[in-house]
Amino acid sequence: MTLVTAQQERLPVLANVTLHGEQLYWSMHSAKSRDKLYQELIEVRDSLELKTDELTLLSRLDPLTNLLNRRAASADIRKLLDQVNRKFVPVSFLLIDIDFFKDINDKHGHDVGDEVIVLLSKTLKSATRKTDVVARWGGEEFLIVLYNSTQDNARLYCKYLHERIAELRYSRADRITVSIGVTQIPMSQHDTVLQVETLIKEADDALYQAKDDGRNRTIFHTDKHAKI
Repeated sequence: MTLVTAQQERLPVLANVTLHGEQLYWSMHSAKSRDKLYQELIEVRDSLELKTDELTLLSRLDPLTNLLNRRAASADIRKLLDQVNRKFVPVSFLLIDIDFFKDINDKHGHDVGDEVIVLLSKTLKSATRKTDVVARWGGEEFLIVLYNSTQDNARLYCKYLHERIAELRYSRADRITVSIGVTQIPMSQHDTVLQVETLIKEADDALYQAKDDGRNRTIFHTDKHAKI
């Protein structure tokens, strides 16, 4: 209950009421401290939930780039594949590697190498949609999963990426180029149990072909001789 004092102060109270015969016996005690404690507990709970959400988000992100880390990306891709298994949507997997990254580190140092990674990460992030997955896959490798993207869409997108990246300059005014390997979920396999590892391996094979063919290009797993 809440009582209002003569000074118009609202006072929370606990009331214990007993009926004895025709008489009501009331015992009232101030609950001000209890209500304060209850409110403090609510605030602590809300704060802990917020911290938990923040920690969960941080555990999903790569600390240097703020892109998804490999574990979080793998989890999100598995959910996406479950959707594709239920209803087919074309999905393209792009594995992207910075060309001659070791030379950048050896020539300019790891701080400049990190600068290049961050610069590319921002470009990839700005070039993707909310429905896509973009992650730092490891070292100088990045993964983009394009949702609802046909092979023709993916070819145009990779061409666009190469053009965007060609405009980038880091602190030493050097150009950045990337090699890209691409694979897709075939319509014929959309109702089978698709494995993330299999799709990544296909993209990785195409990526190595792109590097062997001279770098700064895109190779599709289904057509390793079609270069962009």
